[in-house]
Amino acid sequence: MSRRQVLATGSIVALSGCLGGGSNSSTDGNVNEDVANAPLSNSPDSLTYATMGSSDGPTITYYGNWKCPYCAEFSTGTLGDFVTDYVENGNVNIQFRALAYINGEPFLGADSPRAARAGLAVWNVNPETYWRYHEHVFANQPPEGETWATAEKLLSFAESAGVGDLDRVREQLDEGMYESEVQNTTDAAASAGVSGTPTLVIDGETVNPLSDESRARTLIEGLTDAS
Repeated sequence: MSRRQVLATGSIVALSGCLGGGSNSSTDGNVNEDVANAPLSNSPDSLTYATMGSSDGPTITYYGNWKCPYCAEFSTGTLGDFVTDYVENGNVNIQFRALAYINGEPFLGADSPRAARAGLAVWNVNPETYWRYHEHVFANQPPEGETWATAEKLLSFAESAGVGDLDRVREQLDEGMYESEVQNTTDAAASAGVSGTPTLVIDGETVNPLSDESRARTLIEGLTDAS
């Protein structure tokens, strides 16, 4: 798959981003410990979507897809730098929302919605281990073109990441929980002008943190200066 991302106008530009298609590449790397050990709020159970950060500062939304290789590249790389530079010091929080549908169709495969629901199940069942699960999945992401996000594979990832109460995670997956939350993410992404992954939404502005890290940092620092 070539590096591309469709903009709101419908034109295609060469960017480090995912939009449909297939890929034979896979990720086999190490967990980014800065992300895996990211701080949480004192009451993570009150947050519907996985959020790192323990401050009252502004929240940046990271739209990603569990099957997107560029999200894997960002999550296991630059995201860790953002954690150490902006989250650990309390300047901002970062919330991950899995974009499983675009234009009413599953994004990057029919199994993407299941992967999105699994992430929400892990967050809601055992938030203390969520970010390690997040990193473990992306660090060991199978090829995008494969329909790999089965319940068994996702539960295997959760077990390897040390997620507790796997029976509840399995039960929630089997019951189809969090489909409305996944659909709400689709709507929120469309409203924000998100058309590919990875995308950060920072104070209403969208930016691809792989292709334009410097702009992402400028937006974050402007946000923290204003808060």
